[in-house]
Amino acid sequence: MASNMESSINIGSISFFDFSCFRCQENDRNTEAEFYCEDCSKFYCSKCVNYHNSFYTKHALLGKKNISQWPESDVSQLEQCQVHKKEKLTGFCEDHSELICHACHVHNHQKCSHVVLIADKVKDLHQKGDFKQLSETFDTQYQQLIHKKNDLEENMKSIEKSYKKILEEINALRKTINDALDQLEKYTKKELDTLLETTRKSIQTDKENCTESIKNITCLKEDWRRINGKSESLNFIKYRKCIVHSIKVEAVLQEMTKKNEIQLIFKPDTTIQTNLSTLSGLGQIFSSVKQFKPSHRITENLVTRQNKPEASSQSDPENRTTSILKKKIPKPDPSSSRKYTPGNQTSDLTKSGQVSDPVSSSSDQLVQGYQPGAVSKPDQIIKVTNDKRYTVLIKGDEKTCKISVICETSSGELLITDFNNKKVKLLDQTYKVVTHCDLPSTPWSMCSIDSNLVAVAMSNKDVHFISVSNGQLIQDRILKLQHFCRGIAHQDGNLYMADGKALYLYTVDGRLVREMYNKTSVTSCAVSPDGDRIYVINPNSNQLVTLSREGTVISTLTVPALRSPIGVLPGLQVHVTDSGQVMVCGYWSSTIIQMDRDGRQRLAQVVTEDDGVTGPISVFYSKPTGSIIVGMMNNNDIIVFKALLE
Repeated sequence: MASNMESSINIGSISFFDFSCFRCQENDRNTEAEFYCEDCSKFYCSKCVNYHNSFYTKHALLGKKNISQWPESDVSQLEQCQVHKKEKLTGFCEDHSELICHACHVHNHQKCSHVVLIADKVKDLHQKGDFKQLSETFDTQYQQLIHKKNDLEENMKSIEKSYKKILEEINALRKTINDALDQLEKYTKKELDTLLETTRKSIQTDKENCTESIKNITCLKEDWRRINGKSESLNFIKYRKCIVHSIKVEAVLQEMTKKNEIQLIFKPDTTIQTNLSTLSGLGQIFSSVKQFKPSHRITENLVTRQNKPEASSQSDPENRTTSILKKKIPKPDPSSSRKYTPGNQTSDLTKSGQVSDPVSSSSDQLVQGYQPGAVSKPDQIIKVTNDKRYTVLIKGDEKTCKISVICETSSGELLITDFNNKKVKLLDQTYKVVTHCDLPSTPWSMCSIDSNLVAVAMSNKDVHFISVSNGQLIQDRILKLQHFCRGIAHQDGNLYMADGKALYLYTVDGRLVREMYNKTSVTSCAVSPDGDRIYVINPNSNQLVTLSREGTVISTLTVPALRSPIGVLPGLQVHVTDSGQVMVCGYWSSTIIQMDRDGRQRLAQVVTEDDGVTGPISVFYSKPTGSIIVGMMNNNDIIVFKALLE
């Protein structure tokens, strides 16, 4: 603070000081103050202080060595009118909540009906006890801040202890995993040793049989040579013995031939490596935030009471006094909503969504954005007609298209993700690809954020934000995650991400709020327009799970059509229209099925294989065109249907 006070800024020939000499200002000069008089409450330069000292010998002066004891601002400047520099502030206009001087009153506030002298206002505030109330308010807030500071220090100590404890748990878990791997290695080596011993014995036995047969053949040949030509009967007898032995040897050789060459082969269990590659760590780290009771809003009540004008509307027949001073400052309504605004990253939110006291409370609940009436006839049946096919294959595509997601910005631009060719493509009103954006990895999912921004979930744990500007796709920013993101959805500042095992709630600036749902498999997600319903796909169980905004399971419905012969599908397998209708892609049955809002029952088959759809993995309802657009597995076309609501 001292360095700021001592600094000056030169602009041309004019110098601006944090503190200027009062006497020099009276004579239209601008000089930096060197001294402050506590009795006069004025600042003086090194020259003017001599005149001051000649008249006020007993006044206490503070030099720059004691600058920390100077007031934070020049009191004399506080009394100076910012419009009419040579005039002092003498009045207060309650109609405009402005401090004014005599000139302000004459030129700008003559028609105002509630203009009072500052002296009268001060007297009135003293009589009402507002000055005393303000002092008490500051005392209360001071104590609250002291307590909060102490609480934060204790909280920091607790966090440090938690950190050390978690490190110990991580090390213990790592040791357990290492022990388990050591045991698996031991079992595998033992199995290898057993197999080696068995194989060795088998080969040794065959080797001994070969040696014995070689010896016998050698003896028979020698005997045959010795008796050859001596006796015909003896020759024939020996011949028969040799034939019998040859047959036995042939049988042994055939048996050995069947065995071929024995080899030892190790086939690793890839499930271990696969499971490890899908993990982002040994566990998940969360911050559990306690919710404290908000402190009493003393300041709010005080401001409301002291700013309320005494005169009523009876003295103002034209009702001109419409400033905020005539309105009480509203207290937060528990039922009110709070929309997300970019950059508002530090606001603490209560469970109901209202802004809570930044000093005394915080919460890890959802960022609420409920809009009454946002959902209109969510169970209204959708019918389709007049289907047309449009190719989205473009020059440079090396593979057949796999349209994993279809998305539309709030301003009407239609985008698709091509999983196979690692691209986001922008379509015009005739469904022709007009431009595209190459991606570093395969896109799993995509959702609209605002009028010209979309978020694309990548297979490398990144989320790419891409904006649409003048018919071009421009990369906005990249959000780095600690886990995979198979599905992504957005609603009113809430960003929902499914990593294959759980559903997480984030803010759009990348702050993890909490884990909402954790089951065996969660790959695709969508959210209703009012944020009251969140839908996730569990492909392992062929289930559509419907959650409340707090993450409570409302219903679980098995949908056999969700089953896929290729495992987890990329794409937006569940979609919610602007009116709240819920549709899921039945890859196996080549259908698009409409569900009721609570996900408890099937309402209709919107599209079937008879409509030309095969292996759908994405569906989208475009409100501006009244169309349903379907993307399919390994297909260069999208199919656009005219939608009718019954």
